[in-house]
Amino acid sequence: MDEKELLELLESSGALRNGHFKLSSGRHSDTYVQCALLLRDPDDAVRVGNALAEKVEGEVGLVLCPALGAVVIGFTVALALGVELVFAERHNGKMELRRGFEIPAGSRVLLVEDVITTGGSIMELARMVEEAGASVTALCCMVDRGKLDAGEYRLCSLLRLQVASYPPDECPLCARGVPIDAPGSRYTG
Repeated sequence: MDEKELLELLESSGALRNGHFKLSSGRHSDTYVQCALLLRDPDDAVRVGNALAEKVEGEVGLVLCPALGAVVIGFTVALALGVELVFAERHNGKMELRRGFEIPAGSRVLLVEDVITTGGSIMELARMVEEAGASVTALCCMVDRGKLDAGEYRLCSLLRLQVASYPPDECPLCARGVPIDAPGSRYTG
């Protein structure tokens, strides 16, 4: 799957939206990618998961993703790689493994996200992996919004989407009085 094909899937599923949005990072943008709308089709979800898995280099023993938005894509990548999936949930402002999930020391962990903007959640997961005595194989996402400095980690994505985002106090859409939508899972309106 190339960038054009994923972009077409995002558009045809209604997952690529234009307007005024508060992103999960807190920044504002005129473009929002709601991957759940694409991933609701099991065939498309498996196709995208297979495509992401093909980009992974090296051994992977476990897939870790943040809940809730990345669970479906994390599952399909884990399925394609033939490894287990665990996910972390935000609890009291911090990502935590719950539900009996563990990261075995010495394991090679692939981190999977649906969309990466600033990378705050996925970098928090990387620290969690290292604190468990495991190693990060790579950071993978469907859509890279181009704002993450992955540092020492390899970043693989299916689509790099260069879209402006702004701190709320510098947002030109706010300055023009455009109503804002906060569709991410961290916000209610």
